[in-house]
Amino acid sequence: MDRVKIYKYGTWSLVALNITVLAFFLFARPRPRPHPPQGSIRAEVIDLLDLDRQQTAQFNAMADDHKNQMKDINGQQKELLAPYFESLVDANESMDKDSLLEAYQQSEREKIEVTYQHFKDIKGLLTPDQLTDFKEFMEKVTEILL
Repeated sequence: MDRVKIYKYGTWSLVALNITVLAFFLFARPRPRPHPPQGSIRAEVIDLLDLDRQQTAQFNAMADDHKNQMKDINGQQKELLAPYFESLVDANESMDKDSLLEAYQQSEREKIEVTYQHFKDIKGLLTPDQLTDFKEFMEKVTEILL
């Protein structure tokens, strides 16, 4: 075999190998796990717990209230952290960083307690027949939270 044929076969072999590797990385890569929209989580919970219309209305009101409480706490945390990190830029500013961190930790604790109370309220909403599905509900919700 002459050199030209060897180079030709070698070139086409490398092109085929590159295409194979490229196809492998394009088609074999893991897809990102999509987060379900908030409305579908509510619908899934309503179906899982088999809530009636009155319970569904109460559940939606409690969920909206919990969402607003979390939004307020997150806003407080943002207000606490902004001056903490701005102190890196303005070295002359004297602030008590420890008290800011303690306040932030307190707000994290408040988020946990508010969420615990929210789940407790949901449990109180259920009938004895529906309580059998509460464990599965808690498993799904803690998987999402954690």
